[in-house]
Amino acid sequence: MPSLCSILLPGRHPLSIPDFVTAAVEQEPHDHPPVDLDNCDREPIHVLGTVQPFGFLVAVNTDWRIARASQNLESFSGTAAVDAIGRPLESLFAPRAIVALRERIPVLIGADGVERLFGLALMDGAGLYDVALHFSAEALVIEAEPATEPPSEATGLVRAFTGRLRQAETMAAFLREAARQVKAMTGFDRVMVYRFDESGAGEVAAEATSPHIESFLGLHYPASDIPAQARKLYVRNIFRVIADVNAAPVPIIPALDGTGASLDQSLCVLRAVSPIHIEYLRNMGVGASLSISIIVQGELWGLFACHHYGPRLPSLAMRTTAELFGQLFSFMLESRLRNETAEYELRARR
Repeated sequence: MPSLCSILLPGRHPLSIPDFVTAAVEQEPHDHPPVDLDNCDREPIHVLGTVQPFGFLVAVNTDWRIARASQNLESFSGTAAVDAIGRPLESLFAPRAIVALRERIPVLIGADGVERLFGLALMDGAGLYDVALHFSAEALVIEAEPATEPPSEATGLVRAFTGRLRQAETMAAFLREAARQVKAMTGFDRVMVYRFDESGAGEVAAEATSPHIESFLGLHYPASDIPAQARKLYVRNIFRVIADVNAAPVPIIPALDGTGASLDQSLCVLRAVSPIHIEYLRNMGVGASLSISIIVQGELWGLFACHHYGPRLPSLAMRTTAELFGQLFSFMLESRLRNETAEYELRARR
């Protein structure tokens, strides 16, 4: 079976693998050869230096001065990114917003911590924003997008969705119902459950689609299509959205800091997309994609992979609810797998 890197060509009909072919590696973008279809598994997607345009990014140093900003900052704040660099964050955000951000810093202590705030008045007279925070090296990365709906009551929604999962009697029904619930939450045209085997190869184990969409259920792909470094990134950042494959990525300035390092965007909500992966999605006719990692015993068991045949961006609040559902689904799946193993061992002893 050919690698996904070899089937990203017009006219071919590839299996839907979200962002696997653009694996993160610990190199700076100026230190490696150009990426093409032959070496796309080496592309450093964590340091592309761009964001998707549905929000903006600022990174502040320990003195709370702006060290980096996305070039679309002006369209959201009225302040050009180049003018914001070096200025205190207070010159951009409202005092109450900065207090709210500071209050979340203690929650970020620990590896890969990400915190979110919803409906925050970041700037005076500029409407409400949903905000995601995380640390990248010594910088606090602040990503914001306009709040499009009131925050949902995530706990109640997830409780209702997981309640339906508990009624599934078989593993096949369990996975199928999970795909249906993610589709109901996100509104994407296609939701698939990818399942990996012990060798790393995988299959589409369950699927929920809108009417008149071709099924991918049962399709397989080889382990070589999912590099080890890509798997590690999916464990670190379990949720990924690409809102519009035709949207131009927005550069972050400066591209390199004083030490010559790029901003590590591994945990960024707005992280832009590899041109290789964009080509891949366009060849499939996909307009937007979303993925939620399924983690069992600390390992990447599989993914919820979602495709939409036009642009689509669920609110950050709804994406957070879907992420929470994915985490609870992973716990429930781990419990089911443990019970299946125990039942098998019991039968074997009889």
